[in-house]
Amino acid sequence: MPAVATPTAPHVRLLLDALADPARSAALEPRQWDILVRTARVARLLGTLAARVEAAGALGRLPEAVANHLRAALAEARYLRQMTLRQLTVLADTLRPLAAPIVALKGSAYILAELSIAAGRMPRDVDLMVERRRLDEAERLLRAAGWEFSKTDEYDQRYYREWSHELPPMRAPVLPLELDLHHTILPPIGRLRPNAARLFADSVAVPGSEYRVLRPADQLLHAAVHLFQDSDCVGKLRDLVDIDGLAREYAQRHGDAFWDELAGAAEGHGLGRPLWYALAFASSWLATPVPAAAWERFERFRPPGLARWPLVALASRVLAPVHPDTEAGVGRRMAASALEFRALCLRMPPTTLAYHSANKFLRSWRGRPAAAAAEPQ
Repeated sequence: MPAVATPTAPHVRLLLDALADPARSAALEPRQWDILVRTARVARLLGTLAARVEAAGALGRLPEAVANHLRAALAEARYLRQMTLRQLTVLADTLRPLAAPIVALKGSAYILAELSIAAGRMPRDVDLMVERRRLDEAERLLRAAGWEFSKTDEYDQRYYREWSHELPPMRAPVLPLELDLHHTILPPIGRLRPNAARLFADSVAVPGSEYRVLRPADQLLHAAVHLFQDSDCVGKLRDLVDIDGLAREYAQRHGDAFWDELAGAAEGHGLGRPLWYALAFASSWLATPVPAAAWERFERFRPPGLARWPLVALASRVLAPVHPDTEAGVGRRMAASALEFRALCLRMPPTTLAYHSANKFLRSWRGRPAAAAAEPQ
C-alpha cells in the first residue's frame, strides 16, 4: 500500500468523513455544519454531499437551515443535469451529419451512463471527443449552428489547435453550458501520449443514445490524467472523489476483471504513473478499496522516489480546499506555482514551453498600461 499522508485539517476531515459516511452527518453540531457546507461549496462538492445525505435517508433529520442548503444544492444539480442532457441532444442533432463516433467525456459521460457519481454533480461544461481527422468538419457544423469560440485571440487559437488536445471552448447563444471538443485526452505534444485510436475503438455505446463513452478502465484513466498529469491539482478534490466513485462502482459491477482491465489499459496507453498517483491518493484520502492483488500489479507503475516525494508533498498541500474563512498561505501558493510549472513541462517540450512562456510574459507586460489606465483614479 503506497504511503500518502491523510489530510489533518479539521475542515477537510469533516468533509471527507461526511462524504464517506453521510448517515452520521445528522449527529453534527450546527457549527460543524456551518463549516462543512461552506467547505463543500468551495470544493464544488455540495451537490454530491447533498445527494449522499439524501440517499442515506438523513436529510430529514438535519437542522432546517442545513437541510435547506442541501435541498437548494440538489435542485441546482438536477437543473444542470437536465441542461446537460438537453445540450447533448442539441449537439447530437448538430453533429449527426458527421456520421462518426462521438464520445462523451467526464461529467457528461457519467450522466449519460447513469453512474452513481453523477448524482449531485454541478457540471460547468459538456465534454465531447471526435477523431482528429473529423475535427475540422465537426467545427464547421458547430459554427454553422451558431457556436462561437470563447477565446478569439490569434495566439490562443494557435495554442489550442497546434498544441492542445481540444479546440478552444465554445458557446452557443441559447445554451447554458460551455462545449469542450476534444480529439484525445492529453496534449499530443506532451510527455504522455495515449493511443487515441484505441480509446475510440474500445469505447462503449450508450443504449438509447447516439453517444459513446470510454470503457470503464479508460474512464478512470482519463480522470487520473486529468488530475495528476494535466493540471496543477489546486482545489481539485472533486476530481479525486470522481476517481474514488469510478473505482468503487466499476469494481462492484465487474469484480477483479475491472482491476485487470485497468492495469492492462494503463500499460497499453503508457499512463501507469498518473494512475498510481490517483489510486494512492484515493486510497489514503477516501479509503478507495483497491485489492491487495491489484496493488501488486500497480506497483510496477510506482514513480521513483525523486519524482514521487515532491509530487506527493505538493499535491497533499493544495488538493483539498482552503478553509472557507481564510486565504491560501504562502506555502500553498508556492506549491501551486510549482505544480503549475510541472503541468506545463509535462504538456509541452522545452522549446515550445520556452516560446509559450515568453509569449505569455510579453502579452501580460503589454496589457499592464491598459489595465492601469482602466483603474479608477
